Amino acid sequence: MATAMDVFRGVAIFILVPLTFALMTVTFKLYRAYRTDRRGEYAKNRARTPSLGAVVRGEAPGFYDGVRDERLAAGIAVDTKTNRWVEQGRLSEEAITSVLR
Repeated sequence: MATAMDVFRGVAIFILVPLTFALMTVTFKLYRAYRTDRRGEYAKNRARTPSLGAVVRGEAPGFYDGVRDERLAAGIAVDTKTNRWVEQGRLSEEAITSVLR
């Protein structure tokens, strides 16, 4: 008869092994992108975005160096706290795949 600890250990392994593999894959792709010829694209994406939190929240600015950035998926949203229109932006699929290929 399996104890609660055996069940917990099995569930933990079932969750942690795929999660570890996924994190290792993403880490390897980012490392490879930074170390290869795609380093320039990686640096451009970092320069376009103020911080990782801003990208996650969709607050990346739509203009970079005074010009509309075509690698940014931009739009408009309503800020519910102030009830005003605000710019909303995130890195586009093209910007991300150019680095992670």
